[in-house]
Amino acid sequence: MSIIANANIRSVDLNLLVALDVLLDERSVTRAAERLSYSQPAVSGMLKRLRAVFGDPLFVRTRRGLLPTPRALELIGPVKSALAELNAVFSPAAFDPARANTVFSIAATDYAQHAILAPTVEAMRFEAPGIRLAISPADAKTMAEQLETQEIDFAITIPEMAPPHALSREIFQERYVCAVRKDHPDVGDAMTIDQFCAFDHILVSPGGNSFQGPADTALEAMGRRRRVVMSVPNFLILPKMLLAENLMALIPERLIMDYRDRLKVLPVPFAVPGFSMIAVWHERTQQNPAHRWFRELMIKKASAAPA
Repeated sequence: MSIIANANIRSVDLNLLVALDVLLDERSVTRAAERLSYSQPAVSGMLKRLRAVFGDPLFVRTRRGLLPTPRALELIGPVKSALAELNAVFSPAAFDPARANTVFSIAATDYAQHAILAPTVEAMRFEAPGIRLAISPADAKTMAEQLETQEIDFAITIPEMAPPHALSREIFQERYVCAVRKDHPDVGDAMTIDQFCAFDHILVSPGGNSFQGPADTALEAMGRRRRVVMSVPNFLILPKMLLAENLMALIPERLIMDYRDRLKVLPVPFAVPGFSMIAVWHERTQQNPAHRWFRELMIKKASAAPA
């Protein structure tokens, strides 16, 4: 459906779409004027023209600012897509990372920040020192809207958290290993399922209030149980807790690589499914040279098998 239903595109000033995009972001004529470097009356005049073009009020004034109408909310995605395509038309076809000066906003889980973004940043700082990254936590509830409104350029997550209509690509398949501190008094060079179940365990629960994980599901299918004595909210704290206590953890293999000199890593003595990590982005950036370069760099650097 055309974003402009009642007007000839040749008669429409495309700068109005830029103003509409900013108004949809800012929900304030004053802030939009500042961002556009226009006067407030000029932006008010553009809003008046936009209302005529679309045949809709677009915004209603409230105490909290401008409230978008349903029609305005429908326009967020199409307007941003149209502007992205226009920018691509007038942008250089080739992308030179060494001369690039841009910002990528990325939503990523704590595990993805360590296993994927860390090696990517190391390479990026060498190949494209002018590029900056803004990294935020990944939230499945807001991810689709963040991609649609360009609040984020990419999300790094598991397939179960990804918006159903977003474009994505697998970065790697991860597997779990068992980890304990090297001087754990009850751990040798091999481990049986009986020994595994006898240890005190620590696991990750995003809410910090669950004592069930992938290992427990697999054990229950075999009529076995383990004792989980501690639940923590993120993966990054696990290695430090293992170094401090006589605990065992089922942990993603890439997360433990930097601690192999201090932690003993053993195969899990029974079958536990791993998980897939994927990069997610909006279709509007599929052909963007800078986005494509960053996607390829991220996948190349992060998909290398752990040493």
